[in-house]
Amino acid sequence: MPDTAKWGGGCLRLGVIGPGAAVHRLHRPALDKLTRQVSVVAVAGRSRQRSEELARPYGARVYDDYRRLLDDPEVDAVLIAVPIEWNARILAAAIRSGKHVLAEKPLAATLAEGQSVLDACSGSRSIIAVAENFRYRKDLARALQILASGEIGEVFAFQLTVLFDLDAEIRRVWTSTEWRQRPAHPGGFLLDAGVHPVSFLRDLLGEVAEVSAQVLDRHPVIQGPDSLLMQLKLASGAVGQYFACYTATVREESMLSVSVYGSQGTLSVAPGRVTSSRGAGGPLRSFRVPRSDRGYLRQWQNFLAAVQGKEQLVSTAAKAFGDLAVIEAALASARERRIVAVEESRAARTPDQRPS
Repeated sequence: MPDTAKWGGGCLRLGVIGPGAAVHRLHRPALDKLTRQVSVVAVAGRSRQRSEELARPYGARVYDDYRRLLDDPEVDAVLIAVPIEWNARILAAAIRSGKHVLAEKPLAATLAEGQSVLDACSGSRSIIAVAENFRYRKDLARALQILASGEIGEVFAFQLTVLFDLDAEIRRVWTSTEWRQRPAHPGGFLLDAGVHPVSFLRDLLGEVAEVSAQVLDRHPVIQGPDSLLMQLKLASGAVGQYFACYTATVREESMLSVSVYGSQGTLSVAPGRVTSSRGAGGPLRSFRVPRSDRGYLRQWQNFLAAVQGKEQLVSTAAKAFGDLAVIEAALASARERRIVAVEESRAARTPDQRPS
């Protein structure tokens, strides 16, 4: 059970580490709908100006050093949204401080660093969540219901496609930062954004056993791979393909589609709709899901309920470690031009190793 004594069950006092675009555009709209449950009381970041901009509407304190925020006894929990290469270090420090934590994905830059976070989690009574909003999407929830019903039978194959326009106006705020343009973390944008569909796939169909992958680096400004073609074999025996292109010119800035093939039918996930069918001439069921729903509000609701001991946490550090393992295996496969077992990728990393 989480340690709720230091919170008291009232309004959770939240500290924010890293008041950048993710906090302003993704988390703040959700937080502003939950003002009776959570209140921003402290902010720490590299830019004093950005920290003050976030702190001002809440009347929050501003720290120039995140460690001072972690030492603040009037902060119950922290939201961490920092460059990927800093994530593991700050996350581990937050865990050791005894506070509840919601940290932006990915868990870490490498599996070795991710393991250091899991080690810090061991024995902690706090709730440690990774902000993987795809785990809270309504299209995933509907697809899981269909699979659980047995409607399409035993799954044997699948396809997952992600199309994303890095140059779309709405995305320029994400790609203008130095740490994204010249990433210090391996995998570039494929690690940064690629864990999203991997989390969706693993929650929907289960663990990935092995992968074979190829990557491309096309974007003129953002360094590192930005497109991925990956063949996957799941622990269940099902096989499939994951294609992600982050330099696609598409009508929407981001598009996710999934097809799952079973022994008795097919399940499809497309923007705004989940569909199941049972062969030629068979019944067709179609469900609308909000295109605007990306899971951020539900993510915060689950985190707050988990802190209170009312719900099981959905997006755990252990799950995020598994997402990272798949991406790292894919990068190793592309680099070494061979099939890579995900467990091999996990075992190959020691604390002083960072993939090139």
